[in-house]
Amino acid sequence: MQIEEFTLERIQSLYENIVEYNLSDSGVHPYSLNELLSPEEREKVLAAELGYGWTNGAVVLREAIAATYKNRTADEVMVTNGSAEANFLMAMTLLEPGDEIIVVVPNYLQIRGWAKALGAMVRDVPLREELGWLPDPADIRAAISPRTKVITLCTPNNPTGRVVPADLLGEIVAIARANGIWLHTDEVYKGAEYGTVEPPSSVDLYEKAIVTNGLSKAMAMPGLRIGWLVGPAAEIYASWQRKDYTSITTGAVSELVASMVLQPARRKAILDRSRDLLSRNVDMMVRWVRANEGLVSLAPPQAGGMAFVRYHLPINSTELAHRVKDEQGVLVAPGDVYGMDGYFRVGIGAPAHVLEDGLERVQLFLRGLARSAA
Repeated sequence: MQIEEFTLERIQSLYENIVEYNLSDSGVHPYSLNELLSPEEREKVLAAELGYGWTNGAVVLREAIAATYKNRTADEVMVTNGSAEANFLMAMTLLEPGDEIIVVVPNYLQIRGWAKALGAMVRDVPLREELGWLPDPADIRAAISPRTKVITLCTPNNPTGRVVPADLLGEIVAIARANGIWLHTDEVYKGAEYGTVEPPSSVDLYEKAIVTNGLSKAMAMPGLRIGWLVGPAAEIYASWQRKDYTSITTGAVSELVASMVLQPARRKAILDRSRDLLSRNVDMMVRWVRANEGLVSLAPPQAGGMAFVRYHLPINSTELAHRVKDEQGVLVAPGDVYGMDGYFRVGIGAPAHVLEDGLERVQLFLRGLARSAA
């Protein structure tokens, strides 16, 4: 089996823990257990027995996840080690060699790479910048063939931070339904919208939808490594059969904390905190772009902890990212990792002072490069 290097994860894992300013992340600055949990909850965590749990996730946790969707039960939820394992299991469950999958790009390209490794054919459909980084339904229709098994999109989108609005999502659902195609949506940034209404989940709209979500991004708890799949019970059971061959189960402590934070009032408070931080930081990001007009441009994000910046300088994005890292101590994600040279992704979920200082250094680099180019 030949597997492409997952270049986004590689550049982050090599450098994110050694740079002075990490602006490569796409989530919200994480909680500590001390600020997240009450003294009573911390005592429960300390008393937790470190044994095996349910391999598909504790019943109380699956019930809490199911309650965040319409008319779902615990049997329609699979708890995973992060949303990355959820994506992996989805592809393993729905795809076979020779199938085709439509990937709406740019996207978190894990599913794209894994589908290729499984022997599926990938058809890319672009998000169109001129449409506000949204897909054109006509492009999706044109990509469908008799072998198309799955359409997968990420909304809110990584890396653009744009949200597929409810009417457009409904149109995509109608296309999938008319052709009997599975619709997978990566919704890990859902709930972190700012300035827009949170759209429905695709599993609330379509009987052949399956979604990925988790606690890493909008919920600001990547270290818990809790993700999930939600979809029809038969396919969720099939993903459970495959999970038995991978990680078996998630961590007992992580599941206990997850069951606490997914209770309705707590979940709302956590998402409110994320939206407040992101709303302030996106304003800072927009001001920075305006101050550097001519060097950079941006379709402002609507959700999540990232901004996809177009730059107007004669340099490859990977080279730019490495030089900013080496010369200014700041890590950004190059557009190359999405197959989109000419852009870089900035994490706007960092604490405000980190974002401000990191952007100041990126500005110094860009302005110096512009002087050199002139």
